[in-house]
Order: sequence, then C-alpha cells, then structure tokens
Amino acid sequence: MANEQQSEFWSGSGGDYWVANQQQMDAMLQPLGDEALKGLNLAACQHVLDIGCGTGSTTLQIAAQLPDGARITGADISVPMTEYARQRLRAEGLANADFVTCDLQTHELAADSYDAAFSRFGVMFFDAPVTGFTNIHAGLKAAARLAFVCWQKPAENLWHSVALQAAQEFIDMPPPPDPRAPGPFAFAEPDYVTSILEEAGFSDIALVPHKQDLQLFSGQQVREAAENFARINPIISAFVKEAGEDGAAPLIDKLAEALTPYHRQDALHFPSATWMVSARA
Repeated sequence: MANEQQSEFWSGSGGDYWVANQQQMDAMLQPLGDEALKGLNLAACQHVLDIGCGTGSTTLQIAAQLPDGARITGADISVPMTEYARQRLRAEGLANADFVTCDLQTHELAADSYDAAFSRFGVMFFDAPVTGFTNIHAGLKAAARLAFVCWQKPAENLWHSVALQAAQEFIDMPPPPDPRAPGPFAFAEPDYVTSILEEAGFSDIALVPHKQDLQLFSGQQVREAAENFARINPIISAFVKEAGEDGAAPLIDKLAEALTPYHRQDALHFPSATWMVSARA
C-alpha cells in the first residue's frame, strides 16, 4: 500500500493531535501560507486543489476569496482531519468547497480539472513524491499554477530543533532519518524539489527563500507553553503519555528553560526558514 506509514500516522495519533491543536497550529502557520498564496491569482481560478488540506483552514480561507462560480477541493490522507474539516465547512455554510479523504499518490483525479493547486506544508509526506506530483500534474489544466510552502532544513527552524535538543536528556531519540524520507523536512533541498517537479512534468519552477518569525501559544506563560509544545511534538508527547504528569515534569521543566529565550509578550516567537515554491503545469 502506497504511503501506508503516513496513512496510519495521520489517521491515528498524528491526525488526532493536530485536530486537538488546530487553532494553535493555524496561528503559527497561517502567515507562511498567506505568503505562498501570493503565487496564485485566485481571482482567475475556477477550481483549486488544496493538497494536504488537513483540518481545512487553508481550503476555507481560499474558498472565501474565490470569484462567483469558482470552487476548491481539499484533499488529505487523514480521516480525523478531513472529518473535522467537513464539520467546519458545515458550520461556516460555504457552498463552494468540498473535502476528499485520499492519498494523492494513488487517487484518480479527473484529467484537466484544476486551474491551480496549493499546499501549506502538505506536500512533503509522499513516499513516492514523483508519483504524487505526476498524479497532481495530470489533474491540472495546461499552464495551471502550482504554489506551495515547505520547510528548509531543521537547523534553520528552531521551533523544531530547540525542543528536540532539550528532550535528548530524557528520551532515547530515534536515529536521524533519511533527510528525504517523508516528513516535515523532506523538501529542504531545493535541487531535490526541482528535480521532483521537473520529472513530474512541471516547468517554470522557482524556489524563493523566505524567513519570518512565527508566534505560537499566544497568551500563555512559558511553563504552560512548554506543556502544550510537548503535546504537539509526536516524540515528546509519546514520552509524556508513557511517563505520566509527574514522571514527565523534569522534561517539561527543561523544555520551559530552553524555550524561555524565545518567550516574550506572552507567546513563543521563533525564527523560521521556508521555501516558497511555484511552478506551471
């Protein structure tokens, strides 16, 4: 089965913790998604594909900006995240959006259906990325635009690396994965991303580096922020769940200490480094 591990994770613990922390994650990631959206002319779009739409925030945001008669389809492999997205869609009463629970590596897209495709950190989890993007390309109309944002290397993204460094004292970390393995940082290498898109049939490929401070856990003191930070990191959260509140307290203390330099105005502020990627079908 293609993407079996990703399907199990995002339809299990990964999807569950993202749904539970949806508001905080959206607050952190929306500015970067907004920057990536500048690569599309939504006023000229009739049908947009939102790749890896998660809990639907980007899909609903784009739906509200589309011209009359246009629509957007959000696609994601996660059952709990797309179920939550559909609940949000019903609550907001938007008629120009829908959600599909699928793996875009294997899901058959109607040919020449979309005149734009977008993703906010949803494209780095294919176990066969050329296959995934070839499938997406087949669903796009000729000359349709693709725009997405992906992370640069972990060392440039302290929201990830600071927490893991603090946790190493308490957790036996798994060995470093293949840097191109499915995961948040799989697209950190620009030449690799370009080669995937070229092989999938895209042209006019551009990767523009973008640096921006991110804000997380607004309105929280550093200890509370550390507790919540632990919940959204799958490695740390698994340790906390197994150790219990008392057993995990020393790790949370260490994490709060590590996060203190980044805590100001009742929020965590981290530098980030991403690629703003654009291409044409």
